[in-house]
Amino acid sequence: MSKYLIRRILLVIPTMWLVLSLLFVALSLIPGDAAARKAANLEGQGAATRTYEIIGEVDVENTTHRVLSGETLDDIAEKWEVSVSYLLSQNPEVNAGEPLRAGLRVIVIPGQRLDTLAISNDLARSDEPEPGIALIRGRNPGLEFPEFQGAPYAEAGTVLKIRDSVTLEELAYVKRVTAQDWLNSNEPGSPSNPDGSLTPTTPLYPGDPIVAPQSEIGLATSRNRLGLDRPLGERYLDVIWDTVRFQFEPSLYTNEPSLDIFLRAAPKTLHLNVYALVVAVVVSIPVGVLAAIRQDRALDYVLRGFSILALAAPSFWTAIMLIVIVTPGGISDGGLWTIPLTDESARSIFSSVPGFFQLYTIPAVAGGIAAGAGLMRITRSEMLEVVRQDYVRTAWAKGLRERVVIQRHVMRNAMVNVLSVFGLALAGLVSGNVILEVVFNVPGLGFLLFQRIQQNDVPVVYTIGFFFALLIVLVNILVDLGYALVDPRIRYS
Repeated sequence: MSKYLIRRILLVIPTMWLVLSLLFVALSLIPGDAAARKAANLEGQGAATRTYEIIGEVDVENTTHRVLSGETLDDIAEKWEVSVSYLLSQNPEVNAGEPLRAGLRVIVIPGQRLDTLAISNDLARSDEPEPGIALIRGRNPGLEFPEFQGAPYAEAGTVLKIRDSVTLEELAYVKRVTAQDWLNSNEPGSPSNPDGSLTPTTPLYPGDPIVAPQSEIGLATSRNRLGLDRPLGERYLDVIWDTVRFQFEPSLYTNEPSLDIFLRAAPKTLHLNVYALVVAVVVSIPVGVLAAIRQDRALDYVLRGFSILALAAPSFWTAIMLIVIVTPGGISDGGLWTIPLTDESARSIFSSVPGFFQLYTIPAVAGGIAAGAGLMRITRSEMLEVVRQDYVRTAWAKGLRERVVIQRHVMRNAMVNVLSVFGLALAGLVSGNVILEVVFNVPGLGFLLFQRIQQNDVPVVYTIGFFFALLIVLVNILVDLGYALVDPRIRYS
């Protein structure tokens, strides 16, 4: 068993590589550009341009950490990779024995790092701060720059010279746009270009009016964050490597880590899928067994007709029909119950048990029936095949009761193929509940996937797709291991 399990786990590696490759290609082929859409949203909100301030000098301040509720000095020290004694030396007003007040600013560096200053004042790009650091050093020859964790910083209270002048070409390079984009935002006759003499190489001085092309800058920044400005092959290798390390890109729209977004939505989907899975098993297995032992009788025809109808009816259609039946104003004016679509506590069984069943029962029943229809039919057909085996006839001939024959000799041997379909049904639940979550306003992975595809939020879509694929692969491994549990003739070596 252990050797087989190791082989299956090793097989997961090429399988997931293939899935991730196909997912990367599919997301790369999505019509539209996520970065362009975000830039269009900014422009629609009136952010097409903005006044740009040319910085000549800056007053260096302390680099601080804002204390969150419940944070301790140990937490801050671990985050910034310093010792508690160092933090106490920089913050003499802080008492090590007292809890930190939320909102308190704790000094981490008695100044500001030069790379941070270079990037924030547009002396260098975010991914190559070294030229900007060199410019700051060259323009402040009389200053000493101590180091913090190997990086130079300017001490607080220092007046640091940033630049005497700058050109549109220099700004264009740092902002990843073209000088023409800047010229388009400063047309002849405008306050920043009254006589039309502004050129890419015209020196601009601190205090000069200039307008920045915010839409183009936002587009370029987003494309850089997503790696869309790099070759496709390089992006592919980076995505695969980041996935191996579980380092997913942050959301394009909220800048929140994609993994955090996934983990916040996953419990809602887990609630719905587990409930639907229970419904599928509870309905399909007994119905399939009953149809098999009552073959070609009236009950068999009724149950087979039910399974065909369940297969033909989409889960969202079934859910809508159930809504009409149970909610007020449907079949009856009073209805059976009201679905709490906007009640946040109803989305978790741990918050509100009655609310949970009111909200999740209809989508779980709809999804469970859709998934269980296939299980019911395969259970019936496998039961009928096993019933015809010689050892079953022998069991009947011995005079064993029907229940003993069915449970001990028929069902266990019929469950092997049923387990295979069970794995497919579980995968179908994961993908099919997208519509159900949208209909019932359940903020799970399906709802999130639908929303982020509309927004073209590629990092979040990729993260959800990866975990969906990983879940299905793991379910298939568990199904294979389950074969040996239900059929003693199966052994793995």
